[in-house]
Amino acid sequence: MDQGKMQVAEFTGIERIQLIEKDIPKPGPGEILIKVKAAGVCGTDAHIIKGESSSTPPVVLGHEYAGKVVELGEGVTNAHHGDGISVDPNMFCHTCYYCHLGKSHLCQHLTALGVNIDGGFAEYALVPATQAHLLPPNMSLEAGAFIEPVACCLRGIEQAMIQPGDEVAILGGGPIGLILLQLATIAGGRVTISEPVQSKWVMAKELGALQTVAPGDLAPDTFDVVIEAAGVKAAVEQSITIARRGGSIVWFGVSPQGLKAAIEPHEVFRKELRISGSFINPHTHARAIKLVGSGAVKVEPLISHRFPLKAIKEALEIHSSGAASKVIIIPE
Repeated sequence: MDQGKMQVAEFTGIERIQLIEKDIPKPGPGEILIKVKAAGVCGTDAHIIKGESSSTPPVVLGHEYAGKVVELGEGVTNAHHGDGISVDPNMFCHTCYYCHLGKSHLCQHLTALGVNIDGGFAEYALVPATQAHLLPPNMSLEAGAFIEPVACCLRGIEQAMIQPGDEVAILGGGPIGLILLQLATIAGGRVTISEPVQSKWVMAKELGALQTVAPGDLAPDTFDVVIEAAGVKAAVEQSITIARRGGSIVWFGVSPQGLKAAIEPHEVFRKELRISGSFINPHTHARAIKLVGSGAVKVEPLISHRFPLKAIKEALEIHSSGAASKVIIIPE
């Protein structure tokens, strides 16, 4: 294609993101150029802009995105012009201790599109062919922008080790909590959603929650599995209190770097609790496409706001307000 100009939203430093014009890049060997059709705003984006998470400015943010192939670099064989593509943003070195151990998501040299390398808050984006996953023809590109968060939630469900019939509490009823709700239900869990914004309870019930409650209404020693999906101090601390003896806890929410929580180790000892983190999406992207494509996990109802790229600052403000569900950037 003829190379022209495009608009991108570039992160240039703490509390600074600006719309600028750049040349549309040309794909090199092993690269794909996509026209971005949808890009989700994530809590990680907000943390980066506030200086609460690592990134390397200047960089185009946006790591949850999908688009159409418009040009292929030399040697690319896994995509064709016009294909719908979901992007797995996380890239590994394949040579460090953790990569050799089969735990590549813990790679010592992990880099990510939309975090360290230009991502999806742009009209066009370069994607390494290794990170491009074909979407089924019947899947919308907006749904395709959800594949990365669904893939991350799949990892969280793996860590939770839910058994059929388990009482499961998910702390947080935002889009991540609602994806986890659907996956936990598929796994056989009986799910309670804890969410302070009552307007979000209706969607949680529609997607399978047995009950929705305010955080203060969760009883101690009640749940076999607790998934913290808000990334806030109070929820992290509450997860210990509401877990049953022998229970499993997953701290899934992205807490700001430096956040400290007050935990009583004796409670973990006395209850013999299993506490786990959950980090990104190790080998779950393809399964996420199957689940969304089949309708087993519903994502498009989670979209509350759509913004053009030029309104990126407003989109980030709405996301950070806590009133929105999923905010999507439509670059066109």
